[in-house]
Amino acid sequence: MEQWHWWTLAFLMLLIGEAFVPGLVLGSLAIGAFAGGLASMFTDWWEYQCVAASAGAVLSLLFLRPLAMRVWFSGASVATGVDALPGRTVRMTLAINPQSGRGRGRIDGDDWLIEFNPNWKGTRSEGEASINDPSDYAVGDQLRVVAVESNVLIVEPLN
Repeated sequence: MEQWHWWTLAFLMLLIGEAFVPGLVLGSLAIGAFAGGLASMFTDWWEYQCVAASAGAVLSLLFLRPLAMRVWFSGASVATGVDALPGRTVRMTLAINPQSGRGRGRIDGDDWLIEFNPNWKGTRSEGEASINDPSDYAVGDQLRVVAVESNVLIVEPLN
């Protein structure tokens, strides 16, 4: 095998590795291997090829990687797991216990402890004692998730 074959093999292996390791570090090293391959077309001295590969990798890490990180990995990310729960609706599966202030609710097949947000200020009709009275809500009612604290969903009425 000729020298450029080895550089091409290194380039391809690093590029494949970049698919599995985030951060564009292996991609920068792949660009260095590409530069080493280009140098092998002009000289047979492995020292110059390694210098070209090193220079290509360093320049790529200094200039190309920050640009790519700004372009591809900036902006709003998609919330997943527990971070995706606020704003969703939960259906009550167990009425709220007046002593503990907690009940149970279900989202996407998962059963959670729920409790009302103690700081929530809602509107109430004339003559009503409170809009946050737990006895006003029964099994099957839907509530909005405001926050998640450990394994408890903090909820408020949908209206």
